[in-house]
Amino acid sequence: MIKIHLRGNTVPANLRIPGRYYLAIFVLACATLSFQILITRFFSVMLYYHFAFAAISLAMLGLTRGAMEVYNNPERYAPEAVAAEFARNAVWFAMSGVGAMILFLCVPLVVPQNLVLGALAVSALAFVVPFSASGVCITLLLTRLPYAGGWLYAADLTGAALGCLGIIFALLVVDPVSATFWLGAFSAGAGWMVVRTGSDVASRRLSGAVALTLAAVAALHTGLAATGSTHLGVFWAKGYEQTQTLFERWNTYSRVRVRPLGESKPFGWSFARDPDRKIEQNLLDIDADAATVITRFDGDLSRVSYLKDDVINAAYLVQPPKDAAIIGVGGGRDILSALLFGARNIRGIEINPAIFEVLTDKFADFSGNLHKRSGVSLVNAEARSYINHSSERYDLVQISLIDTWAATAAGGLTLTENRLYTVEAWGDFYRALKPGGLLSISRWYDPKDYRGEFYRLVAIAAEALQRKGVPAAELARHVIAVNFGSIVTVMTRPDAFTDAEWQAAKARLSAQNFNVILAPDVAYDNVTTTLLSGKADAAFFASLPENIAASTDDNPFFFYTQRLSNFVTRPTSSFTNNNVAISMVLLVLGVALAACAYYIVAPFMRLARQMPLSTLTPPVVYFSAIGLGFMLIEIAQMQRLMVFLGHPVYGLSVVLFTILIFSGIGSATVGAQTPGRAAMSGRMAALLVTLAAAGFLTPLVTEWTRSQATEMRILISVALLAPPAFCMGMMFPLGLSIWRKRSDLLPFLWSANGITSMLASVLGVALSIQFGIAATYALGVVLYAVCVGMLALCKESDFALPVVEQGPALVPDDVAAPAQPSVPAPQTRVHA
Repeated sequence: MIKIHLRGNTVPANLRIPGRYYLAIFVLACATLSFQILITRFFSVMLYYHFAFAAISLAMLGLTRGAMEVYNNPERYAPEAVAAEFARNAVWFAMSGVGAMILFLCVPLVVPQNLVLGALAVSALAFVVPFSASGVCITLLLTRLPYAGGWLYAADLTGAALGCLGIIFALLVVDPVSATFWLGAFSAGAGWMVVRTGSDVASRRLSGAVALTLAAVAALHTGLAATGSTHLGVFWAKGYEQTQTLFERWNTYSRVRVRPLGESKPFGWSFARDPDRKIEQNLLDIDADAATVITRFDGDLSRVSYLKDDVINAAYLVQPPKDAAIIGVGGGRDILSALLFGARNIRGIEINPAIFEVLTDKFADFSGNLHKRSGVSLVNAEARSYINHSSERYDLVQISLIDTWAATAAGGLTLTENRLYTVEAWGDFYRALKPGGLLSISRWYDPKDYRGEFYRLVAIAAEALQRKGVPAAELARHVIAVNFGSIVTVMTRPDAFTDAEWQAAKARLSAQNFNVILAPDVAYDNVTTTLLSGKADAAFFASLPENIAASTDDNPFFFYTQRLSNFVTRPTSSFTNNNVAISMVLLVLGVALAACAYYIVAPFMRLARQMPLSTLTPPVVYFSAIGLGFMLIEIAQMQRLMVFLGHPVYGLSVVLFTILIFSGIGSATVGAQTPGRAAMSGRMAALLVTLAAAGFLTPLVTEWTRSQATEMRILISVALLAPPAFCMGMMFPLGLSIWRKRSDLLPFLWSANGITSMLASVLGVALSIQFGIAATYALGVVLYAVCVGMLALCKESDFALPVVEQGPALVPDDVAAPAQPSVPAPQTRVHA
């Protein structure tokens, strides 16, 4: 038989890894990423959307703990124990994952109401346990089996890719609790596959029994949920019991629930006059937070005449439209308003398929079958995407208080509504207007305590209008703002209001008791005056206590007006309204930094006393830089392309899936032998060139092709993502082929990669908010350049091909031989 000499170690060249290990790591990676997505959704519903960051961080922390468990206990996790330990930890992942989920759902049932929030925060820590077990499993397969190139790593990446895609379709047919049971069953089944032909009867029986039990429970629970029978679910969310549920639907970016309000006072955002009647309504909420109503409607518009007194409908008084586009249909309230004011053609655009189902199916009769009324047409689409490739033109585009506060599975602050409140978005909406058409946007407002969103709306209007060709001196003639109560409605149009148009509109608004706070002849304050003068430069924005600069597609975080520095210098004034989410970012960032100190710095200091820094530093920096770089680039591309693709679900089904699958393909191209210096240099050059090209081309290409059909935009996104993902996927096997002679360090190197991935998942969003998405991407490229630098420090002898000689026999399939290991990439199980 052939043997290979590697620095004194002799390893059989034709040792092969049994196929069941590839399938096992594929299944477990798939289940791990799917489970992470599910707990992101649970956190967003039961706590608040920004707690989704905690879910991602808990997952990454658990995976890192698993790697360190293998590193700290080499005797227990010796190569000959791989199969048995994998099976035991796969079973523990399944059981502890289900247990943590049940604990999290049931804590509100046994804890006093005033202690529920704190109890949930503590119980959430239980989710570290299953991810630790998963971390042990994957570390075992990738660091305790014979090194055979990048194929195991490729299986890991491919399984994670299927997990992010499969959970989208799974939630279309099963509820998230049933999905958790199914994931547990498959994970335990992966453990059974590994030991089914070995001599460990106890592990085989345990994993088989757990897999079958969880599968039976999953089937039973799926049936109960599908038939509407009593089943395990969300009993409490955001301070309220979840009772009287008429309808519930989950997907990867929201939970939609409907409950009855009965015959009650009409629901309104800010009525100038109190309604004098009662009407039957149902409440529709998204992730138990943002809400609207479904109104019982029998065709008699006089019964909803109270809608004329709601300030969000002020645009109809400024200029009555014939053709109107309603972005964010919700329960149909804005459709009723358009009908009441006499619009003849109404296009309702709703991004959430669950809400679309409510209005056009489940509660269609209750709401008067609005989608079937003459002149009304509803579409399930993302607004910018639909408008960009539609030839329709409107007199009015209305966006009324669209905020879901529902974290998508792509990340804690990746909100679906982010893409509506940017300069580029308003440019899209302006192009959809007829001559003289009006864009109307309503947001929350308080003249004393909460003006940030109003200021930012004016800043966006000023920038978007100037890009449309409006001279700075004329901006004030294009913007109107009216207020009543806690709502402000800002109306802008590319064509200036004439004096006659404005005076007539002003009279109608005043007659309705709305307060005109900004208009061609009304100044609000020095801030809005400067914004509408075209003189608002960087120095002006920096001088203000809040960041009200116009949000853009490169920095689409409209809702966050506090600067990160304010949380340190003025913490008491920063924890307000939506800015509380930023405090969660900073808190998790602090925890991540502390975890990096514990899992990287402390072990590094101990190891530095045992070996030269010149030996230890390059691999630690290399694998840490990959953890940071991969996540920063993933987050940046996901944030960019979700806007381009036009739907939050594409963040998983296109962006993350493409990155993972092509990274897996890249990994599979790396063989078991160390490439020569020239071959290694070629791969490194390809990496940096593709990363730089993707960073440069993505904003340009997406701008040029944004009006293309969805299918074409998906192909374009894949073309932008695939080359750099392919090259990034090569980095782990390439690094391993050089440093594999230090097999005792490999679990530590994986933990370093895992914990830096956790850090990057939070750091990426913080950087995007503060400096923009392009800066986040650029830092990711710099970190990969650091990886290239670490490889350049390697000696020439590290790149030499091994010497081959003859030797004796092949090791049987069911024996894990001690050999040179591989290293996993924790980024296979993380988001933006």
